[in-house]
Parts: sequence; C-alpha cells; structure tokens
Amino acid sequence: MMRILINFRSNHFKKRNIPPFIYNFFHNSSLSTSSKYYDLTHLQTSSIIPKFSLSDFILLPNHFTLQEQTFLSTHSLTKLKRIFGKRTIYQSSHFDHIIHNYRECQVTNWTTGDNEIEREINNLLIQKVYNLFPKEINWLPIHILELAESIGGIKPHVDNVEYSGNIVAGICLISPTVMILRHVNNPECKFSVLLEPGCLYIQRDTVRYNFTHEIPIDPEQHKFKSNLIPKGQRISLMFREKV
Repeated sequence: MMRILINFRSNHFKKRNIPPFIYNFFHNSSLSTSSKYYDLTHLQTSSIIPKFSLSDFILLPNHFTLQEQTFLSTHSLTKLKRIFGKRTIYQSSHFDHIIHNYRECQVTNWTTGDNEIEREINNLLIQKVYNLFPKEINWLPIHILELAESIGGIKPHVDNVEYSGNIVAGICLISPTVMILRHVNNPECKFSVLLEPGCLYIQRDTVRYNFTHEIPIDPEQHKFKSNLIPKGQRISLMFREKV
C-alpha cells in the first residue's frame, strides 16, 4: 500500500504541475501505518472487471489537530442549528433514499456576519484542503453532512457525475466511521477504510467513478477488520470539484 501511495503522489502531482511545496507535502506524508486504516481482505482483481488503481483513494490521517476539529465541528453544528432550529431533528431518509437519519446543508457563509470567524474558517480550509490541489480547480459549495448516532448511515452509491467532477474529498469529524467501497461491476471486489476524526480523504478517477461508497446503517455491520466500531454522531465536510 505504501508503494502504491508514493507512486500516486509522484505521477499525479507531477503531471498536474503541482507547486513543489504541495508535492513534497504528499510525498513526505507519513503513511507507514496505513495498514491500520485499510482493510484489503476482499479486494480482488480480475480480467472481467475494468482496471482500477488503489492510488486513486488517498487518506491523510490526523490532518487536522484536535483544536481545529473542535473549531470546525462547533461551527458546522451552529450552521445546522441556524437552518434546522434548536431542536436536533434528523431527516429519516434522503429524497433518493441513500442517506438515512441525517442533517445536511451547503455553505455559502458560515456565520451571519462575524467576519473574523468567517476568515478564520476559510483560511484553515484553504491551508488544509484547497492548497493541496491545482488552483485552476473550481469547487462546489462545501457540503455539511451530519449523521445521527447509532442510526445514521449512507447506502452504496456513486456521487452524481453530472453534478460533481473528478475529485471528491472529505473531512471527518467527531467520531470514527467505516467506509466501504465496492466495485460497481463486482460488489464482492471491495475494500474498507477506517476514517478517524481529523482525517482528510480524497477519491479521484477510477475509485471515484468505478466504486460505490457507503457507511453501514446497521450498527452491527459497522465493522473494520472484524472489530465493531461504535457509531457515534458524525460530521463530514465534503468538497467536490465542479463539473
């Protein structure tokens, strides 16, 4: 896995003419413990399915400090509270029945006029997310998604290809989550990733288009390497490339 990730950094960032300081950030990121976060037990390759590359899924554990996580979580919940009211009422199912027991919103402004907080959030996200990618990429508004404790989850799906482009990235906050990715032509060809609070993950190319991703709704199925991972309240901040 380490070799695959290093090859990804080398090939992906060089061909996109990424500035040296960003290339070096990815090249030097310590993922020597990547086996802690990936379960490749069921990942099988076969000539009957299209080729794919594991290097198209990048995980940066501990990318945000605990203080940064608390800062983002607090303002994400404040944003949701302004939209949904003080009572925490989760929607039972998304219009397409993919997301269950959740709250979500898009972010155009984080606050109702606190320019200092607005700048602080934006500067953090520029530094820790947007600066990792080519400047010419256009981004959709940030998407906040909160899943309820125990019962929140996401069914297998590929993000709408007409709405968002090649890159989908996410910040994970508050509690650990197990994400399962399955090949669209062979669901038994799958791998799991443990997304701990403070991580940033990136899906692109073959993983973005050829794999569904899900977060098990059933708490008994929320497992990583046969270990049950308790389903706590979870917030993710999603960043999608604009088509």
